Amino acid sequence: MNRSDTLGIVAVVVAVVSLVVATVALSADGGATKVPDTGVGGQADVGLDGGDGVEPTALVTPSVTTEDGDLVGDVRTFRLTAAQFEQQIAAFPIKMATVWGYNGSTPGPTLLATEGEVVRIEVTNDLPPSVPPGPLASEPAPTNTTVHFHGLHQPNDADGVAGISQPDPIAPGETFAYEFTPEHAGSFAYHSHTDGAVQELRGLDGMFIIQPQSVATEDQVDVDVAMTLQQFAPVAGPMDPMVTNGALVQPFPPGTGDFPFSTINGKTGEASGGPILIDEGDRVRIRLYNASNLEHSMHLHGHDFAVTSQNGHPVPPQARSEETTQTMGPGDFFEIEFVADNPGNWIFHCHVPHHTANAKMSGYNGAPVGMTRIFSYRDYQPVPPEYFGYEGSPS
Repeated sequence: MNRSDTLGIVAVVVAVVSLVVATVALSADGGATKVPDTGVGGQADVGLDGGDGVEPTALVTPSVTTEDGDLVGDVRTFRLTAAQFEQQIAAFPIKMATVWGYNGSTPGPTLLATEGEVVRIEVTNDLPPSVPPGPLASEPAPTNTTVHFHGLHQPNDADGVAGISQPDPIAPGETFAYEFTPEHAGSFAYHSHTDGAVQELRGLDGMFIIQPQSVATEDQVDVDVAMTLQQFAPVAGPMDPMVTNGALVQPFPPGTGDFPFSTINGKTGEASGGPILIDEGDRVRIRLYNASNLEHSMHLHGHDFAVTSQNGHPVPPQARSEETTQTMGPGDFFEIEFVADNPGNWIFHCHVPHHTANAKMSGYNGAPVGMTRIFSYRDYQPVPPEYFGYEGSPS
């Protein structure tokens, strides 16, 4: 080998080494490293200590409390009490209904934890004796219950299915603790899984949100709203379809089988207390859970939205499309996002016509009520105050 050949080999080696060093330096700097798209709703779960993520936006549940429990070490503890109580569900033609729920609310409080934490849910059964539906039932019997965590993939002994994964349900006056580590961030739910055809439809439902530890800045939203869809039949009795103020809700509506009241977070639109306020330019996320017995087609006026997560799993950005309506079956949960780029007072509602009426009646000047909420831009004219608290036309 002559001198010129030796020099050529050295030059090639130097060039290869330089390329390797440059590549390593570029990766270490992070400038060309693609952040994995593995978080909730397409968000990237980037560690806060890495400097590339931000804390998730604070979650709100209009008309319902959001609870983050008690965190001791890496265990976050929630306490739920299942009970019967009266709750305002509408402003007309009745206001009150006797329901079942958790911690004095149906839906129950939205539970909020962070990915990686152990969650412990202590459930106390304070439900009254009840007469099971059916022609053979006559005497009240003790009401047992359990709680199932819908979509969270907990271990079998924490699945809460009475008579199967939980052979002995929670008896009246007893407390049972479920403990597990959720697999990943996302929007999920919890509900009774004992005599579900009765207990869920009387109100034993709620949302369970697992937040990522942080999100990529470009995936951050400005408004994060949780909504549970429910339907109620507060009627005079199992065989009497007369809507009655304060009546116990029936899981099997008599007559046509139509539920007279459809709600978001336990209230019809006019009883919700006010609109959801947003600013122009906001990126808005709506987390939806269908806890009812029927399908709903949720429609947003004035904007397109994208489904970013379905049943607890992110939809990849390349698979998303612009929509205005999303159909949801019972037990479904979706996350949808839209950009507030069209100032006004815009309704978000179920497009099944009966579901935007209260016992077949419309609201102020014919406005939709029932399963309806309003997004109102802060700098736009306010929603007519007559809409909220409308109590029906004079007889």
